[in-house]
Amino acid sequence: MNVVIIEHISILKERIKFLISRITTSRQAIRSVAALLSSNIASSLFTALGGLLVARFVGPELTGSFRAYTIPLTYLMFLHLGTFDGLVRQIPFYVGKELPEKIDGLAAAAGFFNIRLSVVVSIGFVVCGAYSAVHHNLQGVIGWLSQVICCWGVFYGGYLTSTYRTLHHFATLARIQMVQTMLTFAAVFSLPFLGFYGLCARAAFPSLLGVWLYHRNRPLKVDYHHDTAALKELIKIGFPLGFWGNLYTSVWIATESAAVLSLNGVSALGLYSVATVMAGAVNSLPMAVSQVLAPRVVTAYARDGSVRNANARIFWVTAGLTGFMILLACGGSLLLDVLVPLIMPKYVAGIAAMKICLWFPVVQATHLPLNTLFAKGRPVLYGRNIIAGWIVFAVTTYLLHPVIGGLLAVVTGSLLGRIARTIVIYADLAALARQET
Repeated sequence: MNVVIIEHISILKERIKFLISRITTSRQAIRSVAALLSSNIASSLFTALGGLLVARFVGPELTGSFRAYTIPLTYLMFLHLGTFDGLVRQIPFYVGKELPEKIDGLAAAAGFFNIRLSVVVSIGFVVCGAYSAVHHNLQGVIGWLSQVICCWGVFYGGYLTSTYRTLHHFATLARIQMVQTMLTFAAVFSLPFLGFYGLCARAAFPSLLGVWLYHRNRPLKVDYHHDTAALKELIKIGFPLGFWGNLYTSVWIATESAAVLSLNGVSALGLYSVATVMAGAVNSLPMAVSQVLAPRVVTAYARDGSVRNANARIFWVTAGLTGFMILLACGGSLLLDVLVPLIMPKYVAGIAAMKICLWFPVVQATHLPLNTLFAKGRPVLYGRNIIAGWIVFAVTTYLLHPVIGGLLAVVTGSLLGRIARTIVIYADLAALARQET
């Protein structure tokens, strides 16, 4: 009898420990989400206000001229070969498997690779700047040199942010991003005096500061070195995921910019730039939530391998966040009619495009369950929804261009393409869940 009682007490103790562990983890998750959300809300406000001030101080032609220099780097983002995506997937995966030595090895190899990549791309932009100098084009020199600095933020900075995967590091990440936002906002006040060169400084210096802070506070302080086996593992996992991810992010955005520039010219590209800045400010909210959820979903999937369980964890979060983003989009559309003519009258022609772009973050909020497909590690599942989006984007832009003009055709086609991608994502998740039952 005593033995049975002792066994029951032992089982009860284990259950209490498990419950306490779950409560502690939940509190950490809530604190992490709260830190990121509060930081991103503040960042969103400053980014939106900064975008309004940029539009107040600088006309669409000058904004479009600067944006043209950013297009090449946006296309070149794929050169990291999926090492970011490999780390984002493998770090929480090996946390779930309790293999910290694997994490350090992958981080060391990825850091070495992305530092070398930053050097190579920097040299390319220096050559472009030298070419502009030979032709006495000072604007070209400064424009290309700003991209030299920005490329370090893209490649080495991108690698560093990919290593911030555990819950207690998200607060640090949020603080650094807030510092970058404040510097970007402060740089706005140089624009009335520096114009185009102020836009270059506003892009370059916050990026440089971010890289330094990310490096100083990096969670994995490993010695970078070349490791063929570790790099192959990252590329094998990350390149297919990174290919599709870049196709939807950097390549998609660069194509939007190139299409607007081609169809309507530099002035329309300036209108588009301000519209996307506003959308990006609002988009930081769903991105913050996804940033915290992604490693948790991958770790949980590594433990139980269930798509259905992963979907259940994030369904209500997705529904609540999407509803909130719809309210923001509706409210923002009403405010644009009042604020744009008052604060930035040079951009009144872009109000319709701005309203459409405000719905991009709504679609982004519905993409939270995409983390489950990411956890599966199957590129076909992760990528075919992007193909569907690209097809709808291209076809609708082509059909709408003669009717509503290039700028509106591009942003409308982009929105419909994002919606098409969302539909395919949910269809794939439903099919995977049915397979499990």
